[in-house]
Order: sequence, then C-alpha cells, then structure tokens
Amino acid sequence: WGTAGAMAGWGMSGAAIYDALESSPELISLNMTGVLLVYSSLFARWAFVVKPQNLLLAGCHITNVGAQMNQLRRAVEYK
Repeated sequence: WGTAGAMAGWGMSGAAIYDALESSPELISLNMTGVLLVYSSLFARWAFVVKPQNLLLAGCHITNVGAQMNQLRRAVEYK
C-alpha cells in the first residue's frame, strides 16, 4: 500500500498547485492550510525515517508543504 498511498498523496499536492493557479485567494482557509502544513511536514519526516524509506511519499508531502506555504502567502497577502 505504500506506493498506492504515495500516488494518492500527489492528488493533494496537485490540488493545491491547481488552486494556486486557478482560484482566488479569498477561498483559502487559513485553518485548513495550517493543518495541511503540519500534516505534510510530519508525514514527510516519517517517510524518511521509516525503513525502508518511502521517497515517493516524502516527495509528495514535501511538494505539498511548498504548495501550502504558497497558499498561506497568498491568503495573508489578500487579507
């Protein structure tokens, strides 16, 4: 299930990137963005620590951290 979970995780990262390109910042929830930042940060760390390492999972969560930081920036600038 590790690879399937990692592939599904790319959907979360893709959604954040798509929202950054297509959606207006007034729709961004600061609470949800914060939760997703913490969630992806923890799981990216876990994916590196677990044996065997799951680099595909780590990659999707690191990408999501970057995408969520961009969403947070957009929301703060808007407000």
